[in-house]
Amino acid sequence: MKTIFAFAAGVAAVVAALAVIGAEERTDTAAEQEAQGSDRYAELVKVDGKFQETFVLPGTKFGDFNKVFLWEAQFEYRDVGPARKTRSTMLSTHKREFGISEEDRRKFEDIVSEAFEKEISKAKQFTIIDSIDDIDAQTLILRGALVDIISRVPPETVGRSDVYLSSVGAATFVMEFMDARSGNVVALVAERRAIETLNSRSGMAAVPANSASVMGDIRRWSGDLARRLRQRLDKAIKEDLTA
Repeated sequence: MKTIFAFAAGVAAVVAALAVIGAEERTDTAAEQEAQGSDRYAELVKVDGKFQETFVLPGTKFGDFNKVFLWEAQFEYRDVGPARKTRSTMLSTHKREFGISEEDRRKFEDIVSEAFEKEISKAKQFTIIDSIDDIDAQTLILRGALVDIISRVPPETVGRSDVYLSSVGAATFVMEFMDARSGNVVALVAERRAIETLNSRSGMAAVPANSASVMGDIRRWSGDLARRLRQRLDKAIKEDLTA
């Protein structure tokens, strides 16, 4: 059985390859091209699923797995220039994407990681393990990434000026499912999603954005992603489905 150390050398290369999925303006099926263009994904077949892109390895029996190991998540940000603390009220800008400070990146990553750990821990059909010593032939390794992350939250304005947003940003969620015994990728899901504000999601009137509301929107967005992933994985293992 391959150990988790055997996967370490490929982490950077895999994340770089997955980044092509996150091109927001592309109209083709980026995840499908990635699945076809990489040896890691060459045998995966696209199927219908709850995510925009779902690929599975034919013949995979998810019922054979009863443990899940969460690989450390990867985060990749779109390069839109440096983050700025403030902007003048006299400055007119039509920018739709803004730099994210290191502090805000850490907050974002902490919120997302916490949401997935919390939600996946609610699983009914499998056990979460946190030590490589517990990995065995019944273990499914999950390696997640958020790529092409962007922020639509402009810097603070000098003077009084409210900012109304329908979306605080966007990111492409990618998750690999690996058979710990063989090291093969047995499934891959990907989805580009806007991080909508609470009011835009509920159809209510827009309210000014602030630091607390933005973090709340990110928390709801990541929690929803994690919940859908846990529910689908629970269902796949329980019913031995491949989608």
